[in-house]
Amino acid sequence: MPTADAEPGMTADTADAAPALPNQAHGERAVSVLWSFGKCLGALLPVYLAGYYGFSITVVLFGLMIYIGWKHSRLEKLMRLKSAMYLLENEREFTTEKAFRTKRDLPTWVNFPDVEKVEWVNKVSQAWPFIGQYLEKLLVDIIAPAIRASSVHLQTLSFTKVNIGDKALKIVGVKAHTENDKRQVMLDLYLSYAGDVEVNVEIKKYFCKAGVKGIQLHGMLRVILEPLIGDVPLVGAVTLFFIRRPKLDINWTGLTNLLDIPGLNAMSDTMIMDAIASHLVLPNRLTVPLVADLHVAQLRSPLPRGVVRIHLLEAEDLTAKDTVIKGLIDGKSDPYAVLRVGTQIFTSHHVDSNLNPQWREMYEVIVHEVPGQELEVEVFDKDPDQDDFLGRVKMDLDIVKKAKVVDEWFNLRDVPSGSVHLRLEWLSLLSSPDKLSETGDPPSAAILAVYLDQAFELPTCYGTNNPVWEDAFTFFIQDPHKQDIDIQVKDDDRSLSLGSLTIPLSRILTTPELTMDQWFQLENSSLASRIYMKIVLRVGTLRLSFFLYIINTHASDNRNTTAQVKLTISYSTEESRLFITVHSCRALAACSKDGADPYVSFILLPDKKATTKRRTSTKKRDLNPEFNERLTFDFDFSLEESTQRRLDLSVKNSVSFMSRERELIGKLDLDQIDLKTGVTQWYWFKQLLNSVVQ
Repeated sequence: MPTADAEPGMTADTADAAPALPNQAHGERAVSVLWSFGKCLGALLPVYLAGYYGFSITVVLFGLMIYIGWKHSRLEKLMRLKSAMYLLENEREFTTEKAFRTKRDLPTWVNFPDVEKVEWVNKVSQAWPFIGQYLEKLLVDIIAPAIRASSVHLQTLSFTKVNIGDKALKIVGVKAHTENDKRQVMLDLYLSYAGDVEVNVEIKKYFCKAGVKGIQLHGMLRVILEPLIGDVPLVGAVTLFFIRRPKLDINWTGLTNLLDIPGLNAMSDTMIMDAIASHLVLPNRLTVPLVADLHVAQLRSPLPRGVVRIHLLEAEDLTAKDTVIKGLIDGKSDPYAVLRVGTQIFTSHHVDSNLNPQWREMYEVIVHEVPGQELEVEVFDKDPDQDDFLGRVKMDLDIVKKAKVVDEWFNLRDVPSGSVHLRLEWLSLLSSPDKLSETGDPPSAAILAVYLDQAFELPTCYGTNNPVWEDAFTFFIQDPHKQDIDIQVKDDDRSLSLGSLTIPLSRILTTPELTMDQWFQLENSSLASRIYMKIVLRVGTLRLSFFLYIINTHASDNRNTTAQVKLTISYSTEESRLFITVHSCRALAACSKDGADPYVSFILLPDKKATTKRRTSTKKRDLNPEFNERLTFDFDFSLEESTQRRLDLSVKNSVSFMSRERELIGKLDLDQIDLKTGVTQWYWFKQLLNSVVQ
């Protein structure tokens, strides 16, 4: 019961306990003072020890500088993490605020009209705690035992705390690609995560504690659902990968606080990003099969889309970084360039004391995904201590794919001046051995992809004698006529050879589609030992050699007729478009007593949809119509894909819905046309009805 002296809403127990609150506050203040005093003693202890052991004051100052740098780095990370959390929670206000309305700061769904904002996905946050439970089980039950088994020094390792926090991962934009293979679904997810995740690790043997408290991750994750199947779950596998390295920022705790020391922080972040890239950045992919009997290796490592030959030629008007007399007199720079495409990295030689260097170097990179993959060129000034930044250039390789050859000067970004001269060439990959003569200069003429599936009945070893690898490897080939592929199967524990195999690449040149998909007998092994592989050779060629087939399903001798159509057919490599100019027709058959109302229609097979159909205007009552109309098709296909395309041409009579007149006048029958030169001429075609004379 409440007493008469107690305030409303307070019981007797709480009323009696109220006077104890000031004493509790005094106790907390005392603890705070003692903690502050202890921190002061801790800060003075290194100075005392340095004097006690006779260390130089330089050592003390050096340690103080390291501590200040570490503290500054920690504060910067905390500020970046808090800013990112605020941005994700107040995205709409941030986007509409005029002070920040620049393309660099806006989210991807604002920058690009084909990127959709899927806010409803982010509102479904009930699953986030359950994802945390799964990750905790994964770390404690699977990852921790694997780490303990990897080294005797880590046998006492354990995860003492796993908490992914309340801030869920956000998908700030989604782009769906509809122009690619119809047997797959391709999505680009723009991810942004600034979370209060907390993971603590302890190694009891060494009294060592470490952990993470706060992570930022921003990047574009590509998700491919393939193959599409006609049964549940409708998708055979899910493939995930980052096209470019994501941005990562980690706030360390415990002993790993040392990783925030200037110098070590950049090194540690690079090592972590390298670990992520080795699994999730192209050409590496994470493939999760959803059904049985899938070729996982071919999904994880599909054939490349092409090869880009990069000519790093020269640069001009670079910024001078090596100044004289403490910056009073401008000097020169010692520039070199670093080129990146995914995980493929190349570094040029440096040119001493030159603001207009000439490198004249050439590199070749394998392109796995277009659009998406980028070429990044960064220029630096080489110094004995830390190299200075001189600018960067980025280009989507889809531009090179469409143009075939790009030879331009590119302005360097993030610097006052400077430009770099690049020549980029797109090499399409074909299964035609006769194209080897068109590959041009070395270093490479072809790409070899080896899909290593499994082995059977290997000699007895400590592990299994029927291993399943499902792995893939890609090689540049200079001359398939002279090179071999050498395969050694070994017992990893004992370094013993279990068998070998040598295959001349000239043997692959004689196979259909330059592909061998079979069991191979191992040499220097048991009689039953075999290995299953799929070996694919693709020839890289720069020359344009598209062929278009104009077909007619009615076989006949067209020259027995007098009907003709005049066409100009050409192809633009710069625009990746097919141009057809319909000039005129002559000697058409009459469809009625009034003649005919002809027009010419085209279908780019095998697809029959609106985007692959074109037609001219209709000419009224004219058996010798003049059209002079230019029709355009988007023809952005690889050389190999173009050979599967067919152009169906029909001359038709425009009729009403209720008319009894025949609609089709005739179709065209013609051999292949080489589009690299284009052609203009009259073509005979078979008329399917006789002239009507009244």
